[in-house]
Amino acid sequence: MLRAVIGDLGHFFVILSFVSAFLSAFSYYWSTRVGGDGLKKRSWIINGRYAFYLHGLAVLGVVTTLFIIIYRHYFEYHYAWSHSS
Repeated sequence: MLRAVIGDLGHFFVILSFVSAFLSAFSYYWSTRVGGDGLKKRSWIINGRYAFYLHGLAVLGVVTTLFIIIYRHYFEYHYAWSHSS
């Protein structure tokens, strides 16, 4: 069961990592563009912080799926075939 979905799960984590990194950078940038010290600025900072945490979890998911692929010798994936014996 895991062998069939691990590649799709890793692909999902890569896309989630990219989107959350972009969202975090955009939110932090937009928080500097909003004038003052009001609620709008704090909400952009909070959004950026949550997106950054999500990015960290997604990167951890990518590392975990790569570890599983290499450790269990799933040779149907080129990365495992070329980096494990």
